[in-house]
Amino acid sequence: MAKGWKGESRRHSLARRGIKTINHSGNERLLKAPLESKSTKLPIQLSINVPSTDYDKKISVKENEKRIEETKIMLSEIFGGDTAVKGKGDYTSDGKLISEDVVIVESSMTKEDYLKNKSKLERFIKEKQKSWNQETIGYKFEGDFFIYPKFD
Repeated sequence: MAKGWKGESRRHSLARRGIKTINHSGNERLLKAPLESKSTKLPIQLSINVPSTDYDKKISVKENEKRIEETKIMLSEIFGGDTAVKGKGDYTSDGKLISEDVVIVESSMTKEDYLKNKSKLERFIKEKQKSWNQETIGYKFEGDFFIYPKFD
């Protein structure tokens, strides 16, 4: 059984089902977000990893900025905003390690906005996988990481 705040996975799985958590005595209690009654809840999170390579070759700074901007605009237009975080990514291809800079562009949304725009997201991911010349595109939805297209 989870022990208070140290049971992080237990706490987060409960949060997804009603923002319940475990206190130090092991009893459930309901937590409320700060200013919850005066805030809009955006419970769905999606992020797209924007690569800085064309297959295994680094692209220009200008081209990379264009990719990031396209992704930010798309997520901001359909969900109202985004957050972009710079990172490093590695993967192997044909037995060699390929390292690249990535920018993770994330947006939060309501369930209704997600359902209304899901097909736009799917088209965007499919289109960018091809136009960015990527074997795959990585994206995260609700804490789970996905790779499009599926591995054979």
